[in-house]
Formats: sequence, C-alpha cells, structure tokens
Amino acid sequence: MNMKKALAVLLFVVSFMGVRAQVATDASKMAPPQKTIREKLVELALEGPTVRGTVAERKKAQDLVEREKARWLDYIVVSINMNEVSLNQYDKTELGNIYYPLWNVGINIPLGSFFGKSREVRMAKRGVEIADAQREVTERKLKALVLTKYEDFLMKQELLKLQNEIAADDYAAFTQAEQKFSTGTISYEAYSAASKTYNAELVKKIMYERDLQVVKLEIEEIIGTSFDELLQQYQR
Repeated sequence: MNMKKALAVLLFVVSFMGVRAQVATDASKMAPPQKTIREKLVELALEGPTVRGTVAERKKAQDLVEREKARWLDYIVVSINMNEVSLNQYDKTELGNIYYPLWNVGINIPLGSFFGKSREVRMAKRGVEIADAQREVTERKLKALVLTKYEDFLMKQELLKLQNEIAADDYAAFTQAEQKFSTGTISYEAYSAASKTYNAELVKKIMYERDLQVVKLEIEEIIGTSFDELLQQYQR
C-alpha cells in the first residue's frame, strides 16, 4: 500500500513538473522578445526630428497631389446672360416677337489646360515618390550612423580600460622610483624617466576619456535621450 502511495506521489510530481514546464514554455512564446540595445538605438534614432522632417515632406507632397486633382475645377467657367427682358423688367408684348433665348447659359472649359492637368497630377505624384525615397535613404543612413557610433563607443571604452591598466602600472613604477630616488638608490635620470613615462600614459588616459565622452554626446544627438540612462537599462 505504501508503495502504491509513493508511486502515486511520484507520478503527481512528474506530471506537475511537466505542466509547469509547459506553462513556462507557453509563457516564453507569448512574451515578446526584449529588444537589444542596438535595436533600441535604431528605434530611437528613427523617432528623431530628421525622420519626422521627411515624413512632413511626404505629407506636403501628398497635399500637392490632392490640390492638383481638385484644381481642374478652376478651368470650368460658367456664364449666364441676364438682361431686362429675362428679368421681366419690360413687357414682352410691347417688344414684339423675341426669337433669341431669354436666358443664355454657357460653360467654358479650356481644353489645353484641361488635358494638361493629368500631367501636372503625375508630376505631383512624382514628388510623393521622391519623398518616400528620401525617407528611406535617411533611415538607412541614421541606422548605419547610430550603430557605427555605438561600435566606436565600445572600442573607446575598451581602449580606456586598457589605458587605465597601463597608467596604473606606470604609476606604481613611478611611486617606487620616487621612493628610491628619495633614498638615493637611483639616479635623477632614472626617476625622471619614470615620471615622464607615467605622465605620457596619463595624458593618453585623459584623451581616451575625452573621446569616450564625445562619442556618447554624438549618440545622444542622434537618439535624443541620455545614453548613460539607456546603458543602465540594459546592464541590469
């Protein structure tokens, strides 16, 4: 009997774990994949004013198309002949028989302009196509630019890391040389050489720090938000 209970408990545990694994698998399928930092950078870059400007140009071109489509009505001129007789201001019996039309209505359509309107509409549509092409080019350039700047950031970050290690080693060598020089165990030339080596590496470190900050500013100019805050979101 105990064996049967143990077997039943084992089967329950196995089935329960299988259900949990299935639920976790289904949940992972339903949850949208998190964007990588590169994808987020591209997304932010494409939301910037440069792309919004191309969108506005496209809307402007589309408005021109709609205006050209509607302007064919400007070529239709309606005229009407109104006189004293047609307005019943004179007694028609006193004027005798009147054979001309009392009302003269006409429509004037300049054929040259009318048939040329389709060409103008086509030209306006070309403006929409040009705006679409310009937007595509702008998006491609922005994507390449922001990803290139991000690769520059990664490179400069690694260079600064290596330079910090080099500067730290040279600083340790300089402090040792300083102590030895104070006790007279090394010459001034040896102390001076250690000092110059450390200072040269310190200058490189400052330049790498500056380059890293500059590339951060360049990325922020493209994405329109703090790059450091974005990094923190993806480093949690």
